[in-house]
Amino acid sequence: MRLRELPARDRALCVLYGTSALVGTAVMGTLAVLFVVRNADAGPGGVVTHFLRDATTNLAAQFIYADLVLTWAALGAYMIVEGRRFGIRHVWAYIVGAPLLALIASYGLFMLVRQMKIAALRDPDDLPASDRAARRAATGRAGR
Repeated sequence: MRLRELPARDRALCVLYGTSALVGTAVMGTLAVLFVVRNADAGPGGVVTHFLRDATTNLAAQFIYADLVLTWAALGAYMIVEGRRFGIRHVWAYIVGAPLLALIASYGLFMLVRQMKIAALRDPDDLPASDRAARRAATGRAGR
């Protein structure tokens, strides 16, 4: 199902989730590139070592890092449950992608895919009349 075929509520949620994934990728990607550039002289292993050192240097950094790791674990469990519930394939990629890219990017993308699955599974007769008409128009089907 394409975005334009979704009911207005589902489309709005997909735009929200997609936007959070894109903005998260841009912001976190920029920060990652800046960190790598500033630590490039340490080599690939040194960049990772420096990152882990910086992330755990003081109590404030440890607090944020621990919160992020615990949130990642909780969201990973949620993604597994929801992935099974809605038949979302390759859920492991969203979970592994979080520390490789950014939690906001992988979770936003997962939520986008999840919402599209929910919309595809929803019975068109359960939609408001305006959304049923819009869905029929988008898919080229005649009215009922």
